[in-house]
Amino acid sequence: MKKNFDVHILKRFSLGKYSYNDYAEVQQWFNQTKDFPELKKELSVEWEKLTREETANKESLHHIFEKIHYQILLDQTSREKKFNLLKFYRQVAAILLIPVIAFLLYQLGRNEVAPVNTGWVEITAPEGARVEFFLPDSSSGWLNSGSKLKFPAVFEQNRKVQLLGEAYFNVKHLAESDFIVDVSDFDVRVLGTKFNVASYYNDTQTEVVLEEGRVEINGKSGKFNYTMTPGKRAIFNRELRVLNVEDVEAERYSAWKDGYLVIDQEPLGQVLSRIERWYNAEIVVEDETLKSYRFKATFKDEPLEEVLRLIALTTPIKYRIDKRELDTDGVVKKKKVYMKLKNN
Repeated sequence: MKKNFDVHILKRFSLGKYSYNDYAEVQQWFNQTKDFPELKKELSVEWEKLTREETANKESLHHIFEKIHYQILLDQTSREKKFNLLKFYRQVAAILLIPVIAFLLYQLGRNEVAPVNTGWVEITAPEGARVEFFLPDSSSGWLNSGSKLKFPAVFEQNRKVQLLGEAYFNVKHLAESDFIVDVSDFDVRVLGTKFNVASYYNDTQTEVVLEEGRVEINGKSGKFNYTMTPGKRAIFNRELRVLNVEDVEAERYSAWKDGYLVIDQEPLGQVLSRIERWYNAEIVVEDETLKSYRFKATFKDEPLEEVLRLIALTTPIKYRIDKRELDTDGVVKKKKVYMKLKNN
């Protein structure tokens, strides 16, 4: 039975505050757009409001698209809503395609389209989330929890991005155009390839894992230059200022983009840093000797409580999770976990 269009449901859905019944309604509207003319009308009104606000400020149309795209990426990775909001916005774009083109042609005819914005765009993956991104050259990838990626709105001859944190890149090959990932300790230069880079500011190392193609690592503070081949992992130790290379199963290091938390005989101190970012939690280790224990496991969309329980089964630890409270601004604080040896 077809139900009437309800603008309040659409607004709740666009804000990510919807029930399963709301989702089912919105899905029906987009699958049968001809039967719901009110949907197109409402989306057109929202688009007109957006473009009116932007042109009033004399900002470029490119900035409008950047803003929408960035919001799509954040909504897409909401851990509280498993449905794919990116599909929703793509459908919005399809419905509004004709009026958008008409608007652009109108602006071009009046010579009022601002020059292309040559500024920088920054994408942030919130703690506990993963964000898929698309670059101006059609390269793509994923940004891991607590990471930031900065890139020009329009690439010049050489494509360069700046990374803080961890990202997986699938770089499009362009003849006579290098692609460079700028991290704190070195530059990663590629022509067209798939690879993972991890460079969190509070880690003791920066690493690159190559899955396909070829990359060159050019040191900044350390004097080194190394060309990687697939299946290699290059690790730069920030304290010793040295670069080490080892053979690895490359796909394991990018499994995080598919929702897998892979731990392979790593020191618990290193593992806990990843768990903190993965679950947006704070873990306090009360016995330093715990950090040297090694652990091996693979988790897929498991809650933090289950991960801690399984770690405790194979290592001599006990833990407690504090009750979450509100801060002075009324925001729920991070989960806080205390961990120590069982015999203490």
